[in-house]
Amino acid sequence: MKNKEHIGRGPRPMFAFLVSLGISSVLMGVLLFSDRRVLELRRARTEVRTLDRDIAAKKEENERLREAIEAAHLHEFPAEKVAREEMHLVQPDDVVLLYPEGSLTKSTMTPVAGGAKDSATPAARGTK
Repeated sequence: MKNKEHIGRGPRPMFAFLVSLGISSVLMGVLLFSDRRVLELRRARTEVRTLDRDIAAKKEENERLREAIEAAHLHEFPAEKVAREEMHLVQPDDVVLLYPEGSLTKSTMTPVAGGAKDSATPAARGTK
């Protein structure tokens, strides 16, 4: 009786395919994850990405330092320039020359409406 039931149903190829696919997937997963080389490869790729980022950061820092060195060779220290020109600071071994106020700039003479006799400078007018 059992033979008659099997003859009517026939083979099931889809079921056999799915079972073999499941077993193959499990075996492939076990082989891949049990193999230390796959995990080592994954770690190595992660390390390569990290090192690439570090290299890019070091290249940017290197370029910034090169520009600073080039500025130093040209004596273009921005902080020193601000300290000297705006804050009037000097190095301990610098010689400081002090000039009277306005002696280094040319005074612009403005014509006076009274004529050429009347000058804008106090010496020309005879007064101090």
